[in-house]
Amino acid sequence: MKKTLSFIALFGFAVVFAQTAANLTEFKENIAKQKVEAKKALKPFRYDGSKVTYFNFKTYKQVKEVEIYLFNNTDYRFSFNGKSLPNDVTIKIFDEDKTVSDRILLKEVTGVKGQNLIVESADLNKTYKSKKSGASRLKRVFVDYEIPGVPGSQNKKPTMKERGAVILVMGYKN
Repeated sequence: MKKTLSFIALFGFAVVFAQTAANLTEFKENIAKQKVEAKKALKPFRYDGSKVTYFNFKTYKQVKEVEIYLFNNTDYRFSFNGKSLPNDVTIKIFDEDKTVSDRILLKEVTGVKGQNLIVESADLNKTYKSKKSGASRLKRVFVDYEIPGVPGSQNKKPTMKERGAVILVMGYKN
């Protein structure tokens, strides 16, 4: 009897583990497809790189920040793909990192869930010059993903439904 119960428990654990692994594999495959889609949205700009930001929705608000360098006087296009989001996030682009109190908000984008959105550095530079006197151009930008708190989330052991990602693909003008 003990052997049978042990076997059933072991079998149940194996099934749960296999299902979780399959869901995670499917999640990562979807991200790969969405990265290709975001890359296509860069045209006619040339692909330069990408950054996938993974996170789990929790019961409290979170902020994840990504730094992007802008070289020379090159124009850049940023493609944000939010098709791997179960809940919406807000994207805010600043001239300085989150430790600087007087940083300038260059762009705010909401409604990212299920969308592929484009932002261009020329627009960011225009906003930057209008808000900061004597400024020449941006040398880098900081992308903040504001992840809202979701009531009922499992903070310690998040489920696949609470997992999300934003794919950022960058390109430069040739």
